[in-house]
Amino acid sequence: MPPVSANTLRRRYVVITALTWLPQGVSMAAMLLLMANRGLDLVTIGILFTVQSLVVTALELPTGGFSDVIGRRGVLVVSALVGIAGFAWLAFAHDVWEFMAVAVLRGIARALSTGPAEAWYVDAVHANDPDGDIRTGLALGQTASGVALGVGTLVGGSLPFLLPTIGPLESLAAPMALSALLYLGLLAAVLTGMTEPAREAPTPTFGALMRDVPATIGAGVKLGFGRRTLAQLLMTFAVLGFALNAVEILTPGWLEVLAGDAERAAAVYGLVTALGFVASAVGALMTPLIARMFGGSPHLTAIVGTGFAGFGMASMFISGYLATASGVIVIGIGYCLLFLGLGVRGPVQSELVHREVAASQRATVVSIQSLLMQATGAVSSLTIPWLVAAWSVPGTWLLSGLALAASAVLFRRPSTQPRPVTV
Repeated sequence: MPPVSANTLRRRYVVITALTWLPQGVSMAAMLLLMANRGLDLVTIGILFTVQSLVVTALELPTGGFSDVIGRRGVLVVSALVGIAGFAWLAFAHDVWEFMAVAVLRGIARALSTGPAEAWYVDAVHANDPDGDIRTGLALGQTASGVALGVGTLVGGSLPFLLPTIGPLESLAAPMALSALLYLGLLAAVLTGMTEPAREAPTPTFGALMRDVPATIGAGVKLGFGRRTLAQLLMTFAVLGFALNAVEILTPGWLEVLAGDAERAAAVYGLVTALGFVASAVGALMTPLIARMFGGSPHLTAIVGTGFAGFGMASMFISGYLATASGVIVIGIGYCLLFLGLGVRGPVQSELVHREVAASQRATVVSIQSLLMQATGAVSSLTIPWLVAAWSVPGTWLLSGLALAASAVLFRRPSTQPRPVTV
């Protein structure tokens, strides 16, 4: 099979990345409001998010190791199928046990989707050219995820406001049904466009697979936490997980307080979140330019992006002292600053991590990143309601934003250059 050009690989990676995140964006604006509308309180919703995070945490390394051993495409195919089932059920779920089952399915789909596409892209580029540029593709992938989430939240937030209740499917459930359908697009893209580089060894037998996956996981954990430079980079994902969870859990309910009802809040949240993700895409496009401003240093670029993101999140604290319209505007500005900074930081953060790992451990280490985000997300799902009760929603955003800004110190350039990794 002739090698695929770098531009073609980049396009395929961008499409697969966009289709991975589009269903998540469509469901985002209405999901918490749907749960609340069906009788779940904030504590129960927090427990459901904790369950989902724990499922992802438990499966991240096994699925990452599985991807490293047998290939990336099959893992993403299973992720799409489970995603279809999870969102289709969510559209009709009413009992707590059903929401719990959906949380498990969504956790499985999320764990399976973490790492394979990015690892596939880096492997494919390096198979053609060991010194090939991956920063541009990673930046475009970050941009694609931001655009997909932005468009998705805009569409998903508008549907409940525009569509009437249809039979057993109330308006807030329409985005969940659409998300299930969109996973079919991801399934088609993975099956047709994700051609993997030839592996040096044949596909292992089931017995060999069961032996190789734990070994891959163990090597990934040892690599991830056995070297200071990589451990610092991975810990930035832990802080990010807490901050993002505080945004995702608290914003819909706070906007409902400001807007007056659930349907209007879903539309406002869709617009605000869409603007935030568009800002993320713009930030990712700006990454190469900002990196050049700092002499090409990914460390300084990540520090600037992190500080900017933390400031944006902390600024949402002001919304607690403003009237309805002004409060929504402040939240929108805070969202844009938060995700603009994260967009700038994302590609160089990935680049720094990929510099530290070999191809055989790439998806596993990417899974460790998500594991840390999900683990802190599980902790924050339980502690956020307590922080809100002890202070307020805006106060929780202030604390989370300050913690995010402080995590910039983890991107400091090491005093000695790490030993290069063969990829």
